[in-house]
Amino acid sequence: MKVATKVAIATLSSILLMGSSVSLAAKAQSNEKAQEATVKKTDEAAKPISAEEKKFIEAEIQRVKELAQESGDMYVLYHKYPKLNSGFDISYWGGIHEFTTYEDYLKKASTLKGSILQQPANLPKGYKFLSAVIEGPIEGKFVDEVRAEGKKSGKPIYVKKIDWKEAATIRLKYASGKDTLGFSKDTVDSKGSKKKGFFDDKLPKHVFPKYVFWNDGGKFEYSISTSSLDMSRKQKIEVLKAAVKK
Repeated sequence: MKVATKVAIATLSSILLMGSSVSLAAKAQSNEKAQEATVKKTDEAAKPISAEEKKFIEAEIQRVKELAQESGDMYVLYHKYPKLNSGFDISYWGGIHEFTTYEDYLKKASTLKGSILQQPANLPKGYKFLSAVIEGPIEGKFVDEVRAEGKKSGKPIYVKKIDWKEAATIRLKYASGKDTLGFSKDTVDSKGSKKKGFFDDKLPKHVFPKYVFWNDGGKFEYSISTSSLDMSRKQKIEVLKAAVKK
């Protein structure tokens, strides 16, 4: 993934973390946009939609919204009529967990497979935990499986609960006065850059926060962002390495 794109995503996520919550509708919209490249038009989309089918779709979406909100589970929906879902045949509900204490975050993160983010032992003095987010995957074999099962079912909308074990995205946010410090783990874009090692963002010098990215050659990329002018690049790298637990 290009650095500019990674920065944009990281910046947006930082903004979201600063808020008290993110609405389910916003989550769904964000996840739906990520599926733009996988949308497939079907002959079913051109057929007239009956009032009964529309009623069924509305009831199922409302049911899944409530399930996801109450349980925190993740659901993938296949839409027989993409035109009723902004042109997308796949959408998601749930799969995003937000935390306001490090203890609650770590309790969830410790149950996941693969790498996670942790509070680094060399965290600069004065910084206190602010918030964290863990997001489940929205790409993978399971999406094709849901699409195939949905088509086979013939239902106007097909719902499947997805049990995921490895986070696709993790974000930690710290603050010290007006200064912010963030860490992120993101899935590497398979079509993006294969650049390895540590590299800086390409933002103008006057734009903050500043980022240092770390690609270790695996399927995830990590980053540290800070608005402080006191942290050197070397310190950022050392703090980032300490924040990644593999």
